[in-house]
Amino acid sequence: MREIGIYVHIPFCRQKCKYCDFVSFAGKEEWKEKYVDCLLQEIGNCDKAGVKVNTIYFGGGTPSILESRLIIKILDKIREKFEVEPDAEITIEVNPRNSG
Repeated sequence: MREIGIYVHIPFCRQKCKYCDFVSFAGKEEWKEKYVDCLLQEIGNCDKAGVKVNTIYFGGGTPSILESRLIIKILDKIREKFEVEPDAEITIEVNPRNSG
């Protein structure tokens, strides 16, 4: 059975850094729910029968800017559509300034 890693892009930040070349948006709090809804729909459209997931990586932007309930919704949808290994590595980029 083939194994894959999944990258989940969360394009939101508290501020846009001058050095950042990634697609990201600051000050768009009202977009987060809609973005996650669209992301869930896109994951739902995947048909990857026979594929195991050994890594899930949340990058961006600053993925930790999302409320934990939204991260959980994304992970639940991934687990619904893919066979996630029990010992899969799940990583999320965090800005230490946003951890309070």
